Amino acid sequence: MTSVAWYLRRAVPWTTLLGCSAGALVVAVLLERWPSSVLVLLPTLLACCAAAAAFSFDETALPVVAVTPRGAAWRRVARLGAAAVPFVVFACVVAVRPGDLPLARGPWLLLGAGAIGLTTGLAALASRRHVSRPGSSLSGPVVLAVLGPVVVTAFLGWESIYPVGEFGAGVRNLWLGISGLAVVTCLLALWPRLRHWPT
Repeated sequence: MTSVAWYLRRAVPWTTLLGCSAGALVVAVLLERWPSSVLVLLPTLLACCAAAAAFSFDETALPVVAVTPRGAAWRRVARLGAAAVPFVVFACVVAVRPGDLPLARGPWLLLGAGAIGLTTGLAALASRRHVSRPGSSLSGPVVLAVLGPVVVTAFLGWESIYPVGEFGAGVRNLWLGISGLAVVTCLLALWPRLRHWPT
């Protein structure tokens, strides 16, 4: 077993992270049963996966780990592997297309990468600021941020930012912007010490 696998196995709160991911799979089953509720259930599935990513940087022993020989930068890069789990769950559901929904796989993968990546980057930045458990602080606001537009667009009659078919230019640009922000946030959290990644 590699040192990365050994560390992730013991340090990541897998019960919480996998519990949120399991919630996403339950939503996928509901989507198979009630595909007509897609405009509510798909954002809920995304919210579950994004909330799971928020817990990937929880570290109860942060003051100890931060001063180990490999240091905090190695720990943050290693934890990106744990953050990939909820994205894989989301990608698998999009690939399967429960309920025979006409999902545009590419745009929905971009959407998932943006939401989950931005959550991961924010959790990593919080970890850099010595917040030992960013998941509990981030997961609630992330769920509200993902599900809030569902309610707002329904009340105001605006175009949904979670279209079932092809994405319009405005929605696509919105998610491209969110994905770009996710990349920038992750780089800000990891960039200064990337060169010290062990070979």
